[in-house]
Amino acid sequence: MRALQEYAGLLKEGGPWCTIHVDVSTGTVDTLEATDVLGENVGRMLAAAGADRSCRTAAERLDWAAKGLPAPISRFVLIRGGEVVVNEVLPGAPSTPLVDVGPIPNLVPLAEHRGTDLAYLEVEAERADAEIRRRRASAHAPLAEQEVHGDTENLKKVPSGGWSQGRYQRRTEEVWRRNGAEVAAEVDRLVEAGGVDVVILSGDERALEKIRESLGERAAKLVRVVPMNSAAPGADRERYEEQVGTIVDEVAAGRQARLLERMAEGRGALAAHGWGAVIHALQGARVDTLFLAPSAVVQRRVLALDGAPWVASTEAEAVGAGVLGHADPSATLLRAAVLTDADTVLVPSDVLDGGEAASLLRW
Repeated sequence: MRALQEYAGLLKEGGPWCTIHVDVSTGTVDTLEATDVLGENVGRMLAAAGADRSCRTAAERLDWAAKGLPAPISRFVLIRGGEVVVNEVLPGAPSTPLVDVGPIPNLVPLAEHRGTDLAYLEVEAERADAEIRRRRASAHAPLAEQEVHGDTENLKKVPSGGWSQGRYQRRTEEVWRRNGAEVAAEVDRLVEAGGVDVVILSGDERALEKIRESLGERAAKLVRVVPMNSAAPGADRERYEEQVGTIVDEVAAGRQARLLERMAEGRGALAAHGWGAVIHALQGARVDTLFLAPSAVVQRRVLALDGAPWVASTEAEAVGAGVLGHADPSATLLRAAVLTDADTVLVPSDVLDGGEAASLLRW
């Protein structure tokens, strides 16, 4: 789950950290009332977990509601030193609230959502203009959006008849080609910058044809097309959004399936199975992909460290790093994976034959 790399800096910072993940759905009167008093309830849970006054005060003052967003929905919050450092609304809701106080942030709830999350480009194109939105499946609003404006010469009307018709048509084709190439160049730039899992194209059929002709190899392999002119006036936006959602779900499921296939095939020298073997591999920064079943992790005691190797079973394994303290075991392994640039896949325990963790190794 390299999507969590944006939190690597926070994971290196000492605590104490307060992590909260709670249901904030507001679909009924009862849930609205529950959200109104959620700050007080979270404050009491934090007190029971040993949080200091500054953390509790920050939680009590936070606006927990997510009005106008479809249920079920939840809010993930990290607080340190009385400051709300992360405040994200996530689709879905936890079966039980998570209120954790410890030396490191607990990113397991984020990992559970990002596991099937995708970063994608949504491109809606007309013959002269295009809108490009960078989105994440778990976010309701675009991460970024921009417009590309091309040439409109000869695009509105092509003269019919006469000796000049062919010349106008060739000129129009050239304008379409240039406009498509301009959009394709911007898509290529965003894909090459990294973090894009799929490129979803829709809009005018001719515009899409010219864009696809100009895309680089890397971006072209990521393209999926919504077969409708979503950019046209009066287009069925609900149908369009449903088709985008279907594509995102299919790509996410395929990615997850491929990772699980790799794990199933990874028995042998380049795999580590079992809690101790996985920790040892993380300590050596050898893990390429960590498979973790948080629901299966019980009564494990691990230490979070302030530097490499980031995780230890005992203080003797700290190898000169400072000991931050005991922390949630799943969160500690996830943190070590992020800080050693390993991918992470959260799975049910039965996928690991009842085990807690496994990994594919780099070497």
